[in-house]
Amino acid sequence: MSGCNPSLFQVGLYPYIAKYHQMYPGIKIHIISKPASDLVKMLENHELDMVIRKFGMETSFKNFSVKIASQITHCFFCNETYKDLSLKKDVSLKELSTYPLLVLNTSSYERRALDNDFKKQNVKLEPIMDFTYHAPILYLVKLGYGIGYTLKETIQKELDNHELFQISVNQISSMHNLGIVYNTKYLSIAASKLISII
Repeated sequence: MSGCNPSLFQVGLYPYIAKYHQMYPGIKIHIISKPASDLVKMLENHELDMVIRKFGMETSFKNFSVKIASQITHCFFCNETYKDLSLKKDVSLKELSTYPLLVLNTSSYERRALDNDFKKQNVKLEPIMDFTYHAPILYLVKLGYGIGYTLKETIQKELDNHELFQISVNQISSMHNLGIVYNTKYLSIAASKLISII
């Protein structure tokens, strides 16, 4: 049984699940989608074999093993309403803070990283709305409610067809690691095979 935040499914799991199913068609995979903090608690209670989650450059995790699978990128984005901002080369966090921002809540890894980036510039991050998942951010940005912050890979199609526009912000740590957290003592054979594929 694996745990994965819904936003990571699209960028982190789909190709590996397909390959796993081809190699081991008789093995069922049970995947739970919840916020990362809830999934880690389940892992601590041995209710999950592993958790797929985001990390900064520091990849150690108390009492667990970590395997880094890939790198992912976060970005600020908007629709036509704020397109002028996307045409600028480098937008400062101070300027960005004057716009309506839609971000994840403080229980998420990327929100904590973002809060830290804002603090480094002596700017307070005060979003008009914050969420548990990325999906409502994307939906509301498309409607013009504000500027969102999400995984770039999840909106690449919209960026490519110019439905959405990336905003170049020069003061954020946009690159993060995507990795697997697990306890080797409690790892099932099926889960270890999935880890080897990833």
